[in-house]
Amino acid sequence: MRKMLPLSIFVLAIASTMSAQVTFTFSTVDVPGSIFTRAHNINHQGDIVGLFAIVRGTGHGFLLHNGQFKQIDYPGSTFTSARGINGSRQIVGGYADVNNVDHGFLLQAGQFTSFDFPGAASTDAFDINDAGDIAGVYVDTSGVQHGFLLAAGNFSTVNFPGAAETDVNGISNSGIILGAAVNASGTSIGFRLERGVFKTVRFPGAASTGVGDSNNTGLIVGGYTDMHSVTHGFVRTGDGFQRMDFPDAILTVSLGINTCGKIVGDYQDRSGVTHGFLAVPQ
Repeated sequence: MRKMLPLSIFVLAIASTMSAQVTFTFSTVDVPGSIFTRAHNINHQGDIVGLFAIVRGTGHGFLLHNGQFKQIDYPGSTFTSARGINGSRQIVGGYADVNNVDHGFLLQAGQFTSFDFPGAASTDAFDINDAGDIAGVYVDTSGVQHGFLLAAGNFSTVNFPGAAETDVNGISNSGIILGAAVNASGTSIGFRLERGVFKTVRFPGAASTGVGDSNNTGLIVGGYTDMHSVTHGFVRTGDGFQRMDFPDAILTVSLGINTCGKIVGDYQDRSGVTHGFLAVPQ
C-alpha cells in the first residue's frame, strides 16, 4: 500500500497549563481505504507504526516509511498490530493466532519472532528502545494484567504497587518505563518507572490519566479524561503539562514521541471514525 503524507494539515496553538505554549502542525495519518487507523509510535527517522482496519472486526499492522505504507501481518495470524519501532527499525507488536490467543512479536530484517511471557495466558508488546529492550503487558492465568520488561533475553514483571492491573505502554532509550496503574473501578493514573522507583503522572484536574511514551529529552506524552468524560492528548515537559487536541476532533490520544518531539496518536472525528495523526512542533 502506498500513500503520501500529508492528507490534511492544520496549525494550532494548543491551550496550555504551561507558561510557554508549543505550536504544532497536525496531519492525518490514514491507511488508504481504511475505516480505522491508529498511529502507535514513531522513531527518530520519522518512521511510524500502527494499526488499521479495512473491514470491521479485522486488524493489520503498518509501517509508514518515506510516505509509503507497508502492511504488517504475522504469518497465520487473524489480527496484527504494530506498536513500537526503534532507530534500527526493529518493530514490536502483538498478534492473535487461530485460537484467538495473543502473543508478542519482534520483526527485524524482514523476519518475525514470536514470544510469550513465561506461563502467561496472553502477551502483547508495546514498545522497543534502541538497546532492543521490549516493554508490554501480559495476562496471567487468573485474568490479571501485568506489565513486563524483556531485556537481554530475560523477562521481568512490572506491577505498580497496589494497582488492580498495570498497563505498560512505552520504554525510553534510557530505560524509563511508562504506563498506567488501574484501580479496581477502572480509573487510571499514569506512571514512569525509573531505576526501580515509580513516580505518578497525572494531568491536573483529570479524572484519569495514561502515559504512552517518553523521548530522550524527557518529554512525556499520553492521554487523559476530563471531568466531563472527554479524552484529550497531552505532552509534559519540565515546565508542566500541555493539552493536545486534534482540530475539531471529539477525542484525541497522544501515544508516541521521538527525539525531535514529533508526536503520533489517534483522534476521533465527529462521525466517530478513528484516524491516526502526526503532530510536528514548530
